[in-house]
Amino acid sequence: MKRSVAVQRPARLSVERAQLLIENDAGRHTVPLEDLGILVLDHDAIAVSGPLLGELGEQRVAVVVCNAKHLPSAMLLPYEGHSLMAQTLRGQIEASKPAKKQIWRQIVVAKIQSQARFLQEKLGHDFGLGSLSNQVLSGDTSNREAVAAGVYWDALFGEDFIRLRRTEMAESGPGLDPTFRTANALLNYGYAVLRAAVARAIVLAGLHPALGVHHRHRENTFSLADDLMEPLRVLVDRQVCDILEGEPDLPQDLTPSLKRGVLTVLAAEVTWEGGLWPLDAALEAYAVQVRKCLLSETKALEVPGA
Repeated sequence: MKRSVAVQRPARLSVERAQLLIENDAGRHTVPLEDLGILVLDHDAIAVSGPLLGELGEQRVAVVVCNAKHLPSAMLLPYEGHSLMAQTLRGQIEASKPAKKQIWRQIVVAKIQSQARFLQEKLGHDFGLGSLSNQVLSGDTSNREAVAAGVYWDALFGEDFIRLRRTEMAESGPGLDPTFRTANALLNYGYAVLRAAVARAIVLAGLHPALGVHHRHRENTFSLADDLMEPLRVLVDRQVCDILEGEPDLPQDLTPSLKRGVLTVLAAEVTWEGGLWPLDAALEAYAVQVRKCLLSETKALEVPGA
């Protein structure tokens, strides 16, 4: 299992004998680069050496950079992740519309089913999402994903809950319920970290993260990551619910402790091929499956179970 490391205090990061060297007021700490999967930089006084950035790329480590509000704002990914990347990229660009629509249908089905399982586990009832997953058409043209989302969030947090993305949070103003504000902030942070993990797996499979099968906004350079992570968002939802229930008097701002709690989602195990796999390994296998579907090598897509 690859490690995820978050640096949340002033530090100098460099490379020493194939290890990430973190130097701060607490001393010197090292992490073997070959064990590292994701590095989160979450402080404005972190200095990173050029040689380290080169080694992180060579070791295929995804680097997430947070802004002054401690929210992920940038991502660095390996430039080359697969020996046949050029050939795969051509196939990805030329993938047929029916193939993309079938991939998206399978992703949406898996997402709704994962939401149904979580509601059943947490509340003892899936609120009809299990049967709704059987109604998804090719390309989800009837938008069952949105219908399921409405049911899901109402069941999980109540009918007054409003799911807000990071940009929407900034526009929400002070009138938003403090608990809902904290819940949204935790969800957004967790989704951003999960997105980085998925993007890393996509690059390792030789795919380009900007070429999505459903998401395709011209300014979104991680459309495929947004597609593939959909069924796995429940991992973050489960972690956030546990945090909210365990600490009823949470601050509205994300503290380092809260973010560390959300970051543990990357150490989760998911179901894959009939067994439990570390998330990073399952994501890599999942991305390879998507590549095979895009290149018409197979039609059936197996999705990791959250």
